[in-house]
Amino acid sequence: MILKKYIVKINQFSFGDKMKITDIKINLIEGANTKDAQQFVGGNSKVILRIDTDEGIYGLSEGGRNYNLYKAYLDEVIKPLLIGIDPRDPKIIWEMLTHGTGAGLATKVLPQVVGTIDVALWDLAGKAAGLPVYQLLGGAARTEIPLYWSRGSGWRKTPEEMLEDVKLGYEKGYKAFKIRMDWRSFRQDSDPKKDFSLFKKCREFLPDDIDLSFDANCGYSVPTAIEQGKRFQDLGIAHFEEPLPEYDYQGLRQVVDALECSVSTGEQEPNPYRFRDLMDIANPDILQPDILNIGGITGLVKVYEMAVARNKIIMPHCPQAGLNLIGSLHAYSTVTNAVRPHEFSEEFTGPVENVAKLFKEPIVPENGKIVLSDRPGLGLEYDENELNKVIKI
Repeated sequence: MILKKYIVKINQFSFGDKMKITDIKINLIEGANTKDAQQFVGGNSKVILRIDTDEGIYGLSEGGRNYNLYKAYLDEVIKPLLIGIDPRDPKIIWEMLTHGTGAGLATKVLPQVVGTIDVALWDLAGKAAGLPVYQLLGGAARTEIPLYWSRGSGWRKTPEEMLEDVKLGYEKGYKAFKIRMDWRSFRQDSDPKKDFSLFKKCREFLPDDIDLSFDANCGYSVPTAIEQGKRFQDLGIAHFEEPLPEYDYQGLRQVVDALECSVSTGEQEPNPYRFRDLMDIANPDILQPDILNIGGITGLVKVYEMAVARNKIIMPHCPQAGLNLIGSLHAYSTVTNAVRPHEFSEEFTGPVENVAKLFKEPIVPENGKIVLSDRPGLGLEYDENELNKVIKI
């Protein structure tokens, strides 16, 4: 009863009665049946979320793989808070969920859950306004955005196997690449010589004008990261990603200061405010917020504002095809100096052609670039017949 009383108070105080959330639904859909996908717990299934309103307008987004976790949050926390309120205030709802803003609230929801809700709210708000999300955010500096082809599972691949993955992207027309280790447990300095052989093999294949980056996925100690980074920069690495565990800000500063190549990090950060300390202490060259980990589009925008003030390069983390990639691109498109390629991978969804079948008017890469739609919201709507074929729950 106490919970219901203060939720009613919030609804009456903070929001009008022009539009109301009536339901929030989730389903679990099957993803790619590949070796890369199967290395992760639960294979590559993912949650899809829909927020409905009394005016028939709805918003869509994607979550992680843990359906039961999302369902528990929705049933016990999210629905009691959001049913009945106006969905067209994503920033206010974001603060409610992340900070417990509101009379009597002390709610701090898991960032990935907040991120999933937030993306759907921006999609809904754009549809309600009849505008693409990038216009709600202030306008796009560009709507055609280059992508880099990201391939992982380096921990279990030979150099020849990783090269085959890179060749696949090269044949599709991508002009920039990254290979990842995707370590699964504590693995400090497991086999840096083998890691380097992966990079060297791919670098020797790619033309000089094609960028290649390396993601250590937090796998090195400080001295190994510096030694490895110097080898990489001698071969012309584009950026050296997550050389150290994400919590070692002081160690990362040592690596950044020791290397001439660009060092990047940030995908693990669970809220935008930590990027202030990340920049002050570690001073990475490139910031890489993840659309779900950071709390959705609202979280991304907060990071981008700080990045612009510090003249930092941004390259978002979002290695998958689908709704959240498009949400990440909408936010990225609004930053004038965000000119580097955005991450892209087919590992976690299967070939982009299969993903495209799920949507009525798909937005897919061509020749290593993606063009955002000017349709309202994120510009994507599921084809219900195709969606029903892959729904597990």
